[in-house]
Amino acid sequence: MQHRIVILFLCLGCFISCSVSPDNKKSSGNLSRSTSAIDATGFTIEHFGKFKKLTVIDPWQKSANNQFDYYLVERGKEVPEEIKGKQIFYTPLHNVICLSTTHIGYLDALGELSSVTGLSGSAYLTNSEIRKGIEESRVHEVGYDRGLNYEMIVKLKPDVVFAYGIGSEINAQINKLHDLGIPVVLVGEYLEQTPLGKADWIEFFGAFYGKGKEADAIFKKIKSSYDAIKSSVSGEKVKPGVLTGLPFKDTWWMAGGRSNLAVLIEDAGGNFLWNENTSREAFPVSLEEVFLRAAKADYWINCGNITKMDELLTFDARFGQVPAVEKSQVYNNNLHASPGGGTDYWESGVVHPDLILKDLVKIFHPHIYDNKDFNYYQKIN
Repeated sequence: MQHRIVILFLCLGCFISCSVSPDNKKSSGNLSRSTSAIDATGFTIEHFGKFKKLTVIDPWQKSANNQFDYYLVERGKEVPEEIKGKQIFYTPLHNVICLSTTHIGYLDALGELSSVTGLSGSAYLTNSEIRKGIEESRVHEVGYDRGLNYEMIVKLKPDVVFAYGIGSEINAQINKLHDLGIPVVLVGEYLEQTPLGKADWIEFFGAFYGKGKEADAIFKKIKSSYDAIKSSVSGEKVKPGVLTGLPFKDTWWMAGGRSNLAVLIEDAGGNFLWNENTSREAFPVSLEEVFLRAAKADYWINCGNITKMDELLTFDARFGQVPAVEKSQVYNNNLHASPGGGTDYWESGVVHPDLILKDLVKIFHPHIYDNKDFNYYQKIN
């Protein structure tokens, strides 16, 4: 299921082997070469003579000092003696299950969608190739969270299940899959502090497909594009106020002031109205406080599943007094949406924060780009 739902309204079993000790830093006489990701902080990659070691660090919220190691060996090659008994995956992968639609964005960028046989949250999916696979029964829905279809997962016999967890409760799910003989890898891209950090997880996925060089090239191109777009607004003196989100019942779960969205707004030359907040996670704000700050909102973005202004006003008639609404400056990130309410913003957008950033620059500083076509956003009228 898309991480979007978790992020807006707010993660491993002991079978995964622990880190090797400093004394094991040699493989067949070859020293390891650490290739920690460029921008990501949630994983590292080490190259040894005959295998790679991927380490995932604290892959759920409030995780502290949790580290999980995965060992990659090329198909057809002998498993080195020093890693026998550890969690080993043979690359490239041929058959995978993704428990988040965000994973699809990475596999699509790597040209490896054909390896996907199972998916969680297919109703939220926008990718046309995978949707076609579902229609043709080549890709199967496997449920999510406590509703996982373990019988289907076992039937698919995946090389790996790419999973994610919000809290330590993920241990139960991981242990259950392990008991069934299903290999699992945790992905924690949604916890990255920056949009580029999230995009950098393409190198993590690339390692499982023997596409380390390709993934590195893709990310460096994205990073270069992102930095260039960010530079295009560096000289802008006016930073418009930006309101985000939508209330849930009587509470507004606001993006944290150090969240990916807050970073995107700042990098696009905007002023996030809660930029003094130091959290990376969403936090509750009263409607009264929102209305007070919204008086400084020149733009309103990422407002749930809203597609028309009338839908927005049904939440609260007072929204009509927000400057962004009065000036018709409301934009939502659901230009490409699925029947179930999912958006491509949470699929390919995870890998292409540069395109999201460009959209936001077009919104906040429309004079910078002549082409006003959006990649992920649309104006709400």
